[in-house]
Amino acid sequence: MKLKLKPAIARRPRAMMGKLASAVRSKIEMEKIRRRGGPARIRKGPPEALLGLRRFVANPRQFGGFVSGPALAATITREIDPAAGPVLELGPGTGVFTRALLARGVPEHNLILVEADPMLAARLRLAFPQALVLACKAGSATPEMLGGLRPAAVVSGLPLLNFPGREVERILAAAFSFCTADAAIYQFTYGPKCPVREEIMARMELSAQRTARVWRNVPPASVYRITRD
Repeated sequence: MKLKLKPAIARRPRAMMGKLASAVRSKIEMEKIRRRGGPARIRKGPPEALLGLRRFVANPRQFGGFVSGPALAATITREIDPAAGPVLELGPGTGVFTRALLARGVPEHNLILVEADPMLAARLRLAFPQALVLACKAGSATPEMLGGLRPAAVVSGLPLLNFPGREVERILAAAFSFCTADAAIYQFTYGPKCPVREEIMARMELSAQRTARVWRNVPPASVYRITRD
């Protein structure tokens, strides 16, 4: 004779085993963290990509780099001279361009990361403990926050096309105020031309040159070098 159980009762053993397995996994992760003596470093791969997607969905106007791939990261950082001095990164997000800068040879202690999203800024501090991470808007950063560091280059992951003109002007003015006289800003865009409007470029006496078109990114992107005249 078969014993018939109600569906709710039949599911209980499976649910209990699931809870037990989850508790064991949590215990193992906590033990790993305890043995390392601190929080786990930022994870690479799908969990990080999913975080970027989640932040993009929450605020698409402020977060535009979750689809930045390795080809774009390598291209936007390829003119950076690791020996020239500190590098300022605007809107590092999940750290795609940051890791490309490290692979390029920029020392971690020479990285200045300006990230407005508090959650992402916290993750960046765990991932790159030697870097200076500023949790503020790019246009709100001040030279005092940099503690005397003078960046020799700027890499921007900000979606400037989503920002009003005044904010774009504030961001560029702040970035150039931190940097050495010959520093350049490297900016990517998914649009057909430079994301900084011509009237802003003229008013600020800036020039822009497209250095590359990255077809292997999804969607394809262009990289511009913005310099002072």
